[in-house]
Amino acid sequence: MLSDKLKNRILSVYPYVFPILLFAVLEMQNNTSVYKNISAIVITVIFLYVSILVLFTMTGSVFVSGLVTAFVLQTYYVACFYRQMQTGQVLVPHDLNLLKHISSLFSFASLPIHWRPMSSIIFSVGLLIPLFHASSRFRLNAKKRILILLCSGVFVYFTLFMRYSENSLLLQAKFDETENSSYNSIYREQGAILGFYIVGLTDDADEPYGYSSTYMQSLYDKIVPSETPSNHDDEINPNVIVVMSEAFWDPTNLTNVTFSADPMPNFRRLCENATSGNVIPPTFGGMTCNTEFEFLTGHSMEFIGFGDTPYYDQETYINSDMGRSLVSMFAANGYRTVALHTYTGTFFSRDEIYPTLGFDTFIAEEDMVDARYKGSLRGQALISDEYFCDELIRVIEDTDEPLFMFGISVQNHTPYLPDRYESSPIHVDSGDLLDEDETGYLETFANGVYDADVVLGRLYDYVMATEEPTILLYFGDHLPLLSMHTDVYTDLGYVRDGDLDELSIEEAYRLFSTPYIAFSNHMDLPSTWGDVSPYFLGALLADSAGVEMNMYYHFLVQAFEQFQAMNRYLFIADGIIYGQPRNIDSGITDMFQAFQYDKLFGEGYLDTALSSIER
Repeated sequence: MLSDKLKNRILSVYPYVFPILLFAVLEMQNNTSVYKNISAIVITVIFLYVSILVLFTMTGSVFVSGLVTAFVLQTYYVACFYRQMQTGQVLVPHDLNLLKHISSLFSFASLPIHWRPMSSIIFSVGLLIPLFHASSRFRLNAKKRILILLCSGVFVYFTLFMRYSENSLLLQAKFDETENSSYNSIYREQGAILGFYIVGLTDDADEPYGYSSTYMQSLYDKIVPSETPSNHDDEINPNVIVVMSEAFWDPTNLTNVTFSADPMPNFRRLCENATSGNVIPPTFGGMTCNTEFEFLTGHSMEFIGFGDTPYYDQETYINSDMGRSLVSMFAANGYRTVALHTYTGTFFSRDEIYPTLGFDTFIAEEDMVDARYKGSLRGQALISDEYFCDELIRVIEDTDEPLFMFGISVQNHTPYLPDRYESSPIHVDSGDLLDEDETGYLETFANGVYDADVVLGRLYDYVMATEEPTILLYFGDHLPLLSMHTDVYTDLGYVRDGDLDELSIEEAYRLFSTPYIAFSNHMDLPSTWGDVSPYFLGALLADSAGVEMNMYYHFLVQAFEQFQAMNRYLFIADGIIYGQPRNIDSGITDMFQAFQYDKLFGEGYLDTALSSIER
């Protein structure tokens, strides 16, 4: 037993040791190497000291201050842990914008209990017990508390919010912004607290060198308008129907696993006489809206802060369209523009974003009073792909003018719980490589893909039977998140275990390529567009339809001639996959980045010029 004298000494010192112990316990959840970075540890501990001190001046209780600090940071660390477990990426400052969608996001989440966060929570509670007993020993009168609060506020301002101080802090943390580290590695090397701050400082779009009205005009003058396809009839404005099918991907690509039946028989059959290839989406396992953003706007997520999501923060990214988007371009050509999504319209604020992009009609789940559902998602059934197909056809038949329609299905959304469907005609055999749950996840996904493939077959038959000239594009938004992060993929040997940022180029291609297929009942389309990013896919579709394109989409067609796909992990040019753009590509990628910067972050020097149908 400790003597009273020793116990008093420990309790007198404990509040000064508490921030150090709390940091160590919190980092249990992080795959950390921060213990090698003494500077980062010192900076973080100072931050914790100041945070607790500020709270102490406000509450007058050391225990309450420590409790609030521990609760807030523990919540952050747990969220960061599960974010990385689910998607492979840590929680970053931009993710705070998703708080208003948190209830919808949780409905799609599958969060198993894990020993790391549970252990950290238990240890954190343990650290608070002696702090409670020590709290009564620390008292300050109101005058001293106000003085400390003012001094702390000045310290925080000059340390965290002045540019010179920010740069000095990064230097002290031994962080080199030019190394282009992944966010996961930043959090691992700097700790999740300092990492969050560093990402917030460095994750801004860079202004192009020499950015000015004159510079932007010089780039604009380099745009070469594309010619109307020779097989296009100027008298025909075909319906253009686009389906972005949730997680539409071929599971037979997986190694070391067999399926009792082909999950995509229609896709395989139709590819023989249609345009097909792979889309290179900007995201893996989720964040449909990022692929959607690229397709509808012609912008690349590569030139937006990684971890940011335009649909979270539409006041910055989609506050105005100025006629540049794919949607408004079709509207300018006399098309009715319709969006269809079989989920709630407020999710990712689509009810606000779609009208801005140029859609004149948005049909969401709340408008589907006769919707049919299939399966369940934690007790919440999702609208079936079969009903989604019925709605697409209904809108087409109810529209007299040329129609541009963009539809998003939702039935095959994660989590792929093994008991999701009452019957599963497709079964999986992986030997002993997958456990029972993982096998169930893969079977659920495969059966969802099968339903989506049935829709593809129905739509093909409908398009080929209708007299209305029509082009239809069908593609997947991202690969499925089959369990936690890439577990199923790694267990089957499809990719190695590790962060997405540590994948080889070949492995990145496997996790960032989904199929597309396009066909028409009135014109011949090319056999393939090859591997293509979503922002180019929209341009190629508009070019094939023969609509008059604005100058920005003429630029995209021009850029596609030099390179075909680019995201954070891949760069594809002339059918060859690279890890990053080649030196010879810098001219066109610099133009792309400058046009996007000018529209989203800059002065909008070319808003009118790039939105124009004619030069």
